[in-house]
Formats: sequence, structure tokens, C-alpha cells
Amino acid sequence: MAFVLGIDKGTSVVKAVVFDEAGAARGQAQRRVGVLSPRPGWHEESPDATWDLTAAVIREAIIGAGIEAKDIKGVGISGHMGGAWLIDSEGRPTRNAICWPDERAQPDQMEIERAGKTREIFAISGNGLMPGITAMLLGWLSKHEPQIVADTRHVLCAKDYLRFRLTGDIGTDPSDVSFVPGDIDARGFSNHVLDLCGASAWIEKLPSIEPSEAIAGTVTRMSAEETGLAEGTPVVTGLGDACANALGVGALSPGAALTVLGTSCLNSLVTAGPDRAPEGLGFLFSMPGGHYVRILPNTSGTIAFDWFLDRFGAPLTSDGKPDFTALAAQAASAPIGSQGVIFIPYVNGSGVLAPFHDAQARGGFFGTGSHTTYDHLLRSVYEGLCFATRDCFDAMTTRPRTLTLTGGGARSPFWAQLFADVLDLPIETVSAEESGAFGVAMLAGVATGVWKDLDEAAGCNRVTARYEPDAQRSADYDDWFGLYQDARDVYRRYSARRAALKTGPEVAA
Repeated sequence: MAFVLGIDKGTSVVKAVVFDEAGAARGQAQRRVGVLSPRPGWHEESPDATWDLTAAVIREAIIGAGIEAKDIKGVGISGHMGGAWLIDSEGRPTRNAICWPDERAQPDQMEIERAGKTREIFAISGNGLMPGITAMLLGWLSKHEPQIVADTRHVLCAKDYLRFRLTGDIGTDPSDVSFVPGDIDARGFSNHVLDLCGASAWIEKLPSIEPSEAIAGTVTRMSAEETGLAEGTPVVTGLGDACANALGVGALSPGAALTVLGTSCLNSLVTAGPDRAPEGLGFLFSMPGGHYVRILPNTSGTIAFDWFLDRFGAPLTSDGKPDFTALAAQAASAPIGSQGVIFIPYVNGSGVLAPFHDAQARGGFFGTGSHTTYDHLLRSVYEGLCFATRDCFDAMTTRPRTLTLTGGGARSPFWAQLFADVLDLPIETVSAEESGAFGVAMLAGVATGVWKDLDEAAGCNRVTARYEPDAQRSADYDDWFGLYQDARDVYRRYSARRAALKTGPEVAA
């Protein structure tokens, strides 16, 4: 039997999964990524430490699968998009990697907005700005760390750096270029966008662009020793995580929709062409096969849930982790509308990117009173994230017929049904739980002949559950959703005033 390996380098966790030719996960491992915050609001990683974690999970996944390394026919890598992974001519990091949640370039972004350049950038790229995109960070480095510009030879994204460590290949793919951002119509870099972001000094340091599905290189002897892979194993160029997740759940055709319940909730719709509507908001990424994925993200995804549990506590399992089954039962005991509490889930320091853009927007609980209990607050967090997802899909030009949920939160039947009722859409979950890893494993499998094409690879996925909306609950949630929209507009009205009054940076205590 043939096997393929998918590596998914997330913001919080790096995973490796060995899949067989039926698409089943045969061995997997994960390690938490070490986040460095040398200053408040900064989000960095040690590239060498992250590579060591990646090598460890690859080795553990192969051992867990109970196979020999030579049985793995190909490798694919997915990674979080944006950020900047910088190396010199010898392949050594010139500084810590900077990742997409980083806030250091927020003042530069505000300056670009005040100068009226954002519409021009969006017209070229189909992408809204945020502080952690590559071009913004490169512009910041040009001003504040000019020596790094001189020392750096190549600018890479997360998955590209890991592929470099595996193969020695320097390059990227159209999906990651989309979030630099580049020229979405040309599927390439845009020198003009880089110039508008103050990053023109980096143009000559950008890598070549190869198809996501192309074999970019093979595992070197050194990386084989570190990872347990066989020397010479083919490695494809790979994908940014948003696109890998779409492939991994089988969202290959225009009209397919998915929501990734991750650190950010990525609300995604596959399109035949570069659909920029609604103008100025969200992201537009290149997909294999000539398609695109339109994304209106709620940047405060499960980060909002984690924040709530950290601050208000949670029932724990025997190993000391939050008991999500018990949490769902507690939330289910509260009524629709959480006894009048609305949660506005804008807790991410990057602000809001959809369905409106406001880097200073923050959230809160509306409607609390002496009657409010933990269970009311808890349910309002579940509901608030569903409202935010509906808010994004309602802003798109095409309404999906069904919505696939993936990510850790998709394992909760309570939450999946809540999504169905709030969005008034059938919700499906699929067998590929690690959809990012499977998406790039599909590319590797097609490139090496394990599957004849992506359609055959996607056929390995099966629908594991389908949740139909309840007509009465959906009607009730229409009213609550209307109140949610009114409340978030009121909160938004005071974003700039709040930002001006507060003292000090926003950092976790």
C-alpha cells in the first residue's frame, strides 16, 4: 500500500499526518509551537526551533503509522499564511520569523489607510490589509531594521521555509503569494503593492513561484536523518493553509463553502474567477486548478473561546484539559439567545477584517444583568461565533447550499447544530479531520501517482455527519442575529475613541 505525508504548520501547533491511499490517517503527531513576544503585540518564532518540532512530528507520525519510510511516496506542506521567514544566502535565518498575528505594523497600516491607498491595493490584490501580511511586515522592517534587509537573501512564508529545510528548494506557490499580497489576476507578485506598503527594497529577494502541485524537490540526506523520511522522497510546493483546508474537505468546485474553526474562523467560498465582492474586505487566494477561494474571516475564531475559558474557567478532564463535552452540555442548558446576552467576539488584537474593516474594533458582552450566569455567557460565546460567521457569508455575493465545518470545533455536535440553526443552512462534517494536512497530502499523492487526480483523492472523504436547520430555531435566531448586528455596530462606533483613551498596549495578562 502507498502512503503520503501531510504537514500542517499552524499558528499554534505543527502537525504531521501519514495517510494511506484510502485517505485514512494511519499515524499522526503534533507539537505546540513556541511563540516569542519580545515586545507587546509582537508574535515571533525561532525558525530553527520550529524546524526541530517539525522534524520530531514527522518522525513520530511515521512510527505511529507502523510503516517504513520508503513506503511514503510523497510529502506536502501547508502553513499559515502571511508573516515573514527570512534567510541569508547560506539558508540561515537572519532574525526570528514574524507570524500573521503580529501587530507591530498597525500604525503603518493606519497611515496607508489615511493616505487612501487601501482601495488601490485591494483592486490589484483582492485582499484587505492587516498588520501581519508579508508586505506590511517588510515595510516595517525597512524602516526599523534596515540591516535585516541587507542581510536577507530570500523572503519565505512558513510552509516554504519548512520545505527549504526538507529539500533545499527556494520557492513559493500562488496561494501564499496571494497574501503577500500580490497581483491576484496574474497570480504573481505585485511590485506596485510592495511599493505602496513601503517594501520596495525587498522586491529582488522574493522567491520564484511554482505550481502548488509541482514536485519542488526531494528530501535531502541531512533532513532524512533528522525526520526519518527516506532520502529522495518527492516534496510538492504545497499550499497556504486556507487553500489546503478547502482541498482537504473536498471543496474543489465553484460554490463549495467551508468554515475552518481555527484561531481565525475562515469563512470560505470557492469561486470560478477572482471575485472581489464585497469590495475592500477579506481575502482572495489562488487555488489549484485555476479556481479561487474568497474568504471573509472572523479573525477572532477559537481565540475568543480560549480567551473565555482562560478568564472564566472550565470543567476539566482527568488530564487537566477543558472538557468540551461538558462545556457543550452546559451551553445547551441555556436558552436560545443566552437569556439576553450577546457576545461580540472581536478579541483579536488585529481587529476586524469582515464584514467590515476596523483595526481598532473590539468586542464585549451586551445584555448582562444580575440574572446572568456562567452558562449564559458560555452559550453566548458559541452563538456569537456563529453570528460572526453568518455575518460574513451574508456579505458574499453567492449563498452556499451547504456549509462544511472543519477544525477542532467541528467535532462538537452541539456547535455544528447551532451553526445550522443560526445560518439556516445544512452543515456537514467530513472524515478528513486534519483537512489542512490532507489537502497537501492530496497534492503529493496526485504528483506521485497515488491518485490520478484531485477528484479521485477528494473521493476518499466521506460525510460523517449532516445537521439540518430547525425551522423554528432558525426563525428565532433571525431576530437575535439582527440584534447582534445592531450591537456590533454600536460597539464599532466607539472603536477609535476607546483606542485613543486606553493606555498601554493590549497584551494578555
